[in-house]
Amino acid sequence: MKKLKNIKGAKFALSMLALLSLSTSCRKDMNGLNQDLKLLPQPLLAIDGKEASILLPGMMTNIESAVNYIYQGQQDLGQDEYAGYTAVPSVFVGNVNNFTYSFVDDWVNYCWDVPQQNILNTWLQWKLKKYDTKYPDLYGIALICKVFGASRAADTFGPIPYSKFGSSATVQFDTVEEAYNAFFADLDQAIALLSAIEDKEPDADQLRFKAFDNSTFNGDYAKWIKTANTLKLRLAIRISNIAPAKAKTEAESAVSNKYGVLESADGGFLMKVSGQNPIDEIVTSWGDMRLGAPVSSILGGLKDPRLAKMGLPAEDPALGGQIKGIRTGIPLVVGVYSKYSKLATSFSAPLKIVDVAESYFLRSEGVVRGWNMGGGSAQSFYENGVKTSFSEYGAGGVDTYLADATSTPAAYVDPKNHDNDAPALSNITIKWNDGDTMDKKMERIITQKWIAMFPEGYEGWAEFRRTGYPKQYPVRNNDSKGKIANGDFVKRMPYSSSFTNSSKAQVDAAVSKEFGGDDSPGKRLWWDVN
Repeated sequence: MKKLKNIKGAKFALSMLALLSLSTSCRKDMNGLNQDLKLLPQPLLAIDGKEASILLPGMMTNIESAVNYIYQGQQDLGQDEYAGYTAVPSVFVGNVNNFTYSFVDDWVNYCWDVPQQNILNTWLQWKLKKYDTKYPDLYGIALICKVFGASRAADTFGPIPYSKFGSSATVQFDTVEEAYNAFFADLDQAIALLSAIEDKEPDADQLRFKAFDNSTFNGDYAKWIKTANTLKLRLAIRISNIAPAKAKTEAESAVSNKYGVLESADGGFLMKVSGQNPIDEIVTSWGDMRLGAPVSSILGGLKDPRLAKMGLPAEDPALGGQIKGIRTGIPLVVGVYSKYSKLATSFSAPLKIVDVAESYFLRSEGVVRGWNMGGGSAQSFYENGVKTSFSEYGAGGVDTYLADATSTPAAYVDPKNHDNDAPALSNITIKWNDGDTMDKKMERIITQKWIAMFPEGYEGWAEFRRTGYPKQYPVRNNDSKGKIANGDFVKRMPYSSSFTNSSKAQVDAAVSKEFGGDDSPGKRLWWDVN
């Protein structure tokens, strides 16, 4: 494991904006876009909005950082494993760490430091410099990045400083419900701002934004609007169990918008990398990431052709060339699991933030809930989601797969330690059946959505907490000291020193209001009422 670097927590305050001068945007992770621009006089930077657009790449690339050690801290040492996508074969901190529910503060810090320092603080620059009114279309992009970054943090910790961010030196935290309401409002504003320009000047995005768009959309405002609508639909689905009326309103608004949500022809919302993909480096060079056991068991039992696109045959002779993942939270021994299946990675692959297939599964669930998803049945959306995912992976045989009404997830067998063996997680099948109960339909939809989203752990973990699907293997080593019951799963990350060093009083107030004074990883978030 490469030694994780510490990111010091920054103040939440507008009073700290003096530290956030334009030079803050001249970051290494902006892929050189502003290396020449930063030397230009301000009047030249104002042409075509470059003074504002140079702030955007740093926001985009920190939704999910492409920097190897930051990605590891932000994603892999928590969310990716909690989603069941990956597992660490290495012995970290004596096997007492995030994976056994004893949280390592330096690791957890990344989950707040990255969005707070690189997205929310940059958003403050937009407000301070009045770029939000000077360049409303570009500000729409900034708002979408802001909601992506902050929603991932809220889904990790719970209450965060958001709607009042930058208003004082010690910012009051929003409850999760308040934060979600603010997310919807910001997305609505972003959609309106971008639509106004796209409707009037369809080529403005190519002039003002294309050169600064780190996503695979190449500056296409229409696709960014669709992404905002898809994110809005995602967040609406998230609150559907706790605030069904609000969820229905927001979901139907997203789907009925003129631009709609992402469709298969649009592709997913992916972020390009400069140099080596961090997952590829962590897997191939560091040896610190392997496939998660749920992936090999669920997809293996379902005879899913996408499994061979996600993982490689294990190199350990004891596994006989199987694609075999590792259970999270087991007693690890140095070197024993290093030759279990690697993720199938490539050097320069972009990072997945939203898989385009997700929009179909979201709409399928919406129909199951009785919402107006713009036409189409739950079955048609479900099947189109699977077809889109197969296409994205370049896998064949989708029609045969969708007709399979008998295959189910397989049991897990660990030839290195049979104490880790476990029965099949579920008896869910693939073929759609309109006669199934709502719960069975939900499990089928969420299982396929989980497969399609691989390996994006933030969303996978959030959906597992919301729905309980797909079912996961519990950790064998539980070091939570009773905060998480044996056999149960982590519900959130406790606040790290990045929060408490900045404003312990506000953290204490948020914990008291939202969690009854107990900053426990076993406390459910507002929307987690499954």
